Amino acid sequence: MPAPTAPAPVFDFRLVFAALPAPHALLGSDGRVEALNDAFLALLPGPVGAGLHQQPLAALLAACEAAGAWLAPAPVWAEVLATALATGQGQTLLPALHPAAPAGARYWRGTLQPLPEHYPAPRGLLLRLLDVTDQLHLEADPLRGYLRLRGLTEHLPQQVWTADAGGQMEFFNERTAEFLGPATRERARHDWRRAIHPDDQAPVLARWQRAVAQGTFFEAELRLLRHDGAYRWVLAQAQPARDARGRVLRWYGTNTDIHELHTLTHQLVRREREFRFLAESLPHLVWAADADGRLTFVNQRWVEYTGLTLAESQRTEWALLLPPEERAAAARDRAAYLAAGQEFEQRTRFREAGTGAYRWFLHRAQALYDEQGQFLRWYGTSTDVDDSARTQVLLEDQNQRLVRANQDFDNFVYAASHDLKQPINNMAGIFEELTRTAYFRDPDAVKLIEYFERALGQIYGTIDDLTAVVQLQRPEPPAPEPLALEPLVRDTIHSVQNQVTRLQAAITLDFAQCPEVRYVRAHLQSVLFNLLSNALKYAAPGRPPRIGLRAAPDPATGRPVLTVQDNGLGIDLDRFGAQLFQQFARFHAHIDGTGTGLYLVNRIVQSHGGRLEVASVVDAGTTFTIYL
Repeated sequence: MPAPTAPAPVFDFRLVFAALPAPHALLGSDGRVEALNDAFLALLPGPVGAGLHQQPLAALLAACEAAGAWLAPAPVWAEVLATALATGQGQTLLPALHPAAPAGARYWRGTLQPLPEHYPAPRGLLLRLLDVTDQLHLEADPLRGYLRLRGLTEHLPQQVWTADAGGQMEFFNERTAEFLGPATRERARHDWRRAIHPDDQAPVLARWQRAVAQGTFFEAELRLLRHDGAYRWVLAQAQPARDARGRVLRWYGTNTDIHELHTLTHQLVRREREFRFLAESLPHLVWAADADGRLTFVNQRWVEYTGLTLAESQRTEWALLLPPEERAAAARDRAAYLAAGQEFEQRTRFREAGTGAYRWFLHRAQALYDEQGQFLRWYGTSTDVDDSARTQVLLEDQNQRLVRANQDFDNFVYAASHDLKQPINNMAGIFEELTRTAYFRDPDAVKLIEYFERALGQIYGTIDDLTAVVQLQRPEPPAPEPLALEPLVRDTIHSVQNQVTRLQAAITLDFAQCPEVRYVRAHLQSVLFNLLSNALKYAAPGRPPRIGLRAAPDPATGRPVLTVQDNGLGIDLDRFGAQLFQQFARFHAHIDGTGTGLYLVNRIVQSHGGRLEVASVVDAGTTFTIYL
């Protein structure tokens, strides 16, 4: 059973009739008075109105005249009433000024109209009165009307002007004259268009001529020439004044200065256009929202990606664009960010309308506040970071693999060095015992023993170098500490003192300008040991080694610069320059070595953010400059 419907409202004509603001009377089909509305009763004194029920129209007209309300003469009314009743067409009667009318008398235009269809039968006429007193007096005495208008307009803060029925300028007030200035004012009296900006003349004139021809309200924004030569934006408005017959008598107009408002409006429009251009140019989803996160603006990229217009986005919960399993947590986080009112970032997956796939997005938002600290709106971007997010996952996975590989390598080198050193130590012990107790008749035995000892030393050196490289590559190196250079260098010299003595090497130190550096002790010891031992190992035959070590601040950065200079064999940089710091690279095949010294030095220096530079001349020497 269908639900009952409410009854349609009934139009109560009598209720509306009683409330009409102008005097109205209901006349029956015989022309007698059926009812008067409240405005008509107020026009008549005392109980006069109540006694006019079912009275002829003539009695109503007489009561109006007695109350000081003058209408058209009664004989004319009788003829017009008969015509209206016979034809059912509306009729209008205009009053005229009467010399016998008392002072303060009001004149009323009467209109007879057939009753509307809402009024129940029998049908009759509706009489409406309209006060036209001021119009009649103005037509009878234009000078008095002009003086009243002149007195009023001179006290208004606006520019006021009048034009005749044909649109020609008649009058403008003192405010207008002050604005235009003497020269422009005289020209404007004959041709007011000269005061209008040339670019505005054609459209304003066309609109004015159309309003004059149709007798309709005129309004236009235009630039008007001020007395100082500047154009100011004004809002020009004009309303036609009509006589009792509805004919246009003249136009009354005003000009309101809106220059600041117009300029501000255009600035806002330009800024809005610039904002939209910027928002559409960015490779992001750009949006704005109110305090509750309800979107108030989205750019075209948002529409293309989500498939939702602004109106559709406002009706759609933001979380519905996220994977179902992530919506609740993301919505809680977003609500907390919005409530805090501070800049925030949020990373979620966002559904692409075209494919239905979810891609990772980074949402950033900044709250805008006014000068009083009141919140205005959120401005935000949503950036597609799916590719970088997937790359980050791969990098993290690879990093974990590298960490495990480094750990495995570290463990391998430690085990290898330990496992290798143990049998070598055993071999060295057996060999030492053998050489101590055994007797060798072969004259070459001594040379073989030297070869064996040298081989043992090389094996020990290789194992120590590999261990040092692994220690250097540990993810958490030891902390730097202040180090006095001269004591540290002398300790290092002491470790190679046998070579220094055997080669009669001369070593000079100059650390006056930079006596102390901040470095990892073991690392700096390794750098010094490798460079000093290389300077001694690769000494030129026939001349004692001359090795100089000095330190000074870098003039550009102030960081310490350590220099180690020798007069040894030198390095052919044209031939070996590209291999200089490669692991296991060797440049003097006739001298034993592992090829890890310079590689290790360079790695240590680079791990501290420094650099190593090499200058060398074959058979003259090498200079190592270390920017610590």
